[in-house]
Amino acid sequence: MAAGPTAGSRDHLEVVYRAMWEDGRAGLHELAAGTFRGWAQSQHPHLDVARAAAGGSGAADAPAASASTAAAECRLDLTRETSTDGGVTTTTLELRRQAATGMTVVTARVLSGAEGAWLWVDVEVPAEVPVMHDSTVSEDRSMPVHMPTHRAEAVPSHLGALRSTGVEALVHDLLDAGIRGGGKPHVGPEPLSVDPVQVRDLAHTEALRNAIVSPERPIPYLLIAWDPINPDTAMGDMTRRAHSAASQLAGLARVFVMPLALLTRFQRLVGGELDLQPGEARLYLTGSQDPHRHRTLSAELVRSNPHQAGRWASQLLRLALAEREPPPLYGQARARLGSQRQAPMLESGPSPAERIAVLETERDDLWEALFETREQRATARQQRDEISQQVLDMQEELQLAQLRADDLQRQLIDAQDQMVEWLLQAGRRADAPDADASKRKYQQVTSIRQALQLARANLSKIEIPPEAEHRIADLDSAIESQSWALGVFDGLLALEAYANTGAGFQDFRDWCRRSKHQRVWFANAKKLAMNESEEVMRQPELRKYRLLPVSVGVAPAGRIEMQAHLKLSNASFAPRLYFHDGTRGANATGKVHVGYIGPHLPTKRFRS
Repeated sequence: MAAGPTAGSRDHLEVVYRAMWEDGRAGLHELAAGTFRGWAQSQHPHLDVARAAAGGSGAADAPAASASTAAAECRLDLTRETSTDGGVTTTTLELRRQAATGMTVVTARVLSGAEGAWLWVDVEVPAEVPVMHDSTVSEDRSMPVHMPTHRAEAVPSHLGALRSTGVEALVHDLLDAGIRGGGKPHVGPEPLSVDPVQVRDLAHTEALRNAIVSPERPIPYLLIAWDPINPDTAMGDMTRRAHSAASQLAGLARVFVMPLALLTRFQRLVGGELDLQPGEARLYLTGSQDPHRHRTLSAELVRSNPHQAGRWASQLLRLALAEREPPPLYGQARARLGSQRQAPMLESGPSPAERIAVLETERDDLWEALFETREQRATARQQRDEISQQVLDMQEELQLAQLRADDLQRQLIDAQDQMVEWLLQAGRRADAPDADASKRKYQQVTSIRQALQLARANLSKIEIPPEAEHRIADLDSAIESQSWALGVFDGLLALEAYANTGAGFQDFRDWCRRSKHQRVWFANAKKLAMNESEEVMRQPELRKYRLLPVSVGVAPAGRIEMQAHLKLSNASFAPRLYFHDGTRGANATGKVHVGYIGPHLPTKRFRS
């Protein structure tokens, strides 16, 4: 046997996976136990499951295969226990694997009582699992795609240990058996499935939008938009991606596929901060969340591997879902635990008052230990969330940088094509190399202050009152100042071009998407928002910052609420440019009115 903790010891284990759902089938305990035994046998063919079938235990010693090390001995134990407490019957099935790296435990519980029945699957692994990376191994599918593969590098991670348990197959089998057996597995009002859901029509699209924005939704959604690249040949790949994601997220989230024919309608329904683009995947979390918390996986990454979307979403969800509270039936079953504890040893003949004093002391000690544990857990959660947010923000900045690089590459190609045309027409347009699409020349901007000066002097359709400027000196002192200045001027030129040519379009975003004008701004949610989030607009202390200055010709009070804004960057000050479209409506001026240029306005996340 391999050295390590004694078999059965569960010290220093941490729950890293949890799936829970309701299932009202008759005979649920035996059906789930049979599925668990079948799964254990498929994972470990040498395991004797016969002894566990009637509440005993089965055990086997066998080598464990590894991609980077020689075979190592391990011990497997399969157990089953059934008990009834507080009117609730609980069947607990466990598969414990003891190896040199420590113990991993997969536990499935079936709880049934007068209030219904639940299935509950947990995975526990050692608090730190050393994972060895070897450059000679072609691919380690247990690790994220961004993990380095340096030779013999030990990295603390739960992902390898979790994937090696095969728990995703167990949850898939339990849910699939429930559905095929006539049951209706669900979490609250949400039905569960092992297959993706195809969004069918406009009514289904509207129902999906209402569920996404509802803080009462009990389970996350993964929405995958149809990929328009090579639609005839990509159909099989798209189906594989969606089914792989649904299989990996079984019991954790619902997976939807949005066809291109309904995507535009969905984008209009959810608004710019919650939409997604063709080919992307977006994970919508539960509860009241800031839009940036609903993370997006780019079309390029979704396209890179059929299993990538599901792998990415499951990694984001596992830590949060592992902290969910057990189902209500579990608390009901444990309500009588105190009456079953062994009474404290007292000297013979104590008075009732002495007995009460001892019990109260024991109770106080238990409560103190409980509060201390909760406080430690809350601190650990906060630290984890802060680190996770930093990593996700860095990833988002890299994606934005890539967008900028792609745009510059397109501009370079256009410039090269235009230069060829100018050479062919030499002498007829001597001033063309210095002219932009509006036939106007501009010098290269190096600061936001200079960009605003040029705009005020040259752009006739843009109005920028002095009160719109906020902390411009601070922005111009930052390392990113020149990049921001170029963004400000490009954005103002786009708004100027829109004011001149946008009459036939729905709004600025629609013009950017469809006009094919050389001055269009980025039309995606990372660079343009036409509305603020619902959370911002329903909180007066945040909404007041969006009341911004305009000329009295637009509003007699000299201020108007602005929600549309350009996102110049999400790093450092995260500068924004807010504007009011005065080219249409009752008080149309034919201009675009800029009401704010400066650092990110206050939200729940930004308090500067």
